[in-house]
Amino acid sequence: MNRLRRGAWVLTWCAVFGLMGCGETAAKTTTLSGTLAEKHQFTLEDLSGGQVALKDVLGSHKAVLINFWATWCPPCREEIPDLIRLQTQYKDKGFTVLGVDIGESARKVGGFAERNGLNYPIVLDKTMKVAESYGVVGIPTSYLIGSDGKVLGEYHAAGPDLFADVERVLAEAPDPAPPAPKTEVEFL
Repeated sequence: MNRLRRGAWVLTWCAVFGLMGCGETAAKTTTLSGTLAEKHQFTLEDLSGGQVALKDVLGSHKAVLINFWATWCPPCREEIPDLIRLQTQYKDKGFTVLGVDIGESARKVGGFAERNGLNYPIVLDKTMKVAESYGVVGIPTSYLIGSDGKVLGEYHAAGPDLFADVERVLAEAPDPAPPAPKTEVEFL
């Protein structure tokens, strides 16, 4: 994409996200409710080029905060210290933040993540189809999801409500099932 077209694209998205909710305070108004549908399952590339499947992340945690964001979004950058704190505080209790960067390159996001000390996994929604399937119209937008795929909350900024909800969910949720042991087949 040439420089001019990319600049127009970024300005368009900034305007859309700015008008549609970028920077709202934390809220529990959920546009995505119930249990995640098949269309909400995704496998995306992480910053090292590996593949991360949401079903695997959910299967190994009591709760996951799916955080849609971008490096150019000021409210997204403002909430990062809180997301880092959430990850640090609850990672050993069955919780993780899963950052879903919208529309940017691994190089740009990787450099940003390193400079800002992001301590949670980041995946790249380069085509923005995952954000679209979730109905994201403003960033940051985060969804707290239980290991069973149940949507437990929607947030447009990290704040006290999010921390309280994560703590409550972790206290109530059973531990995730351990992976099934691998069995060896003996041939005679």
